[in-house]
Amino acid sequence: MKLHTKLALGVISTLFAVSIAVAAGYDAKMSQHIHSKRCNSMNPLSGEMRMDSSARATKHLRELKARLNLTNDQQPAWQTFSDQVNDQAKSMASMQDKMRGKVQNVPMSTPEQMAKMAEMMKDRAQDMAKMADIVKTFYATLTPEQQAAFDKMHISHMGSMSHKIRTSQM
Repeated sequence: MKLHTKLALGVISTLFAVSIAVAAGYDAKMSQHIHSKRCNSMNPLSGEMRMDSSARATKHLRELKARLNLTNDQQPAWQTFSDQVNDQAKSMASMQDKMRGKVQNVPMSTPEQMAKMAEMMKDRAQDMAKMADIVKTFYATLTPEQQAAFDKMHISHMGSMSHKIRTSQM
């Protein structure tokens, strides 16, 4: 191989290696920046959705109870239902706090993050199944008018949550 060919290949190789090193450094800095922005609060939502889970649940339960105008006979079922809602809200807050601490203290690799998210989703699915049973039991104690009010409020609540999630991700 001629000298000028060797020199040209050497320069090209050096430029390639430098560009990869620069790109890797930039990518690492950007990844760290994006990761800290995204995971700093573990909650990309705004306004009421960013409110503490327990406070949000308390507010929602207060509004629901006022709208349903429950009888004395319905109070035990309400108490079971509201206790479960509050327990789940506390569980969510605890999970979010735990994740915030882990993200800020010990950066996880992508496979570790995915495994953790899968574990959290399984826990949430179990909580939702339990909540579905409690809602079904409570719902059965309601009059048709109360059921309609419950349905309307639930649909409204879920609709506003999905709207807030969509708009906060834009």
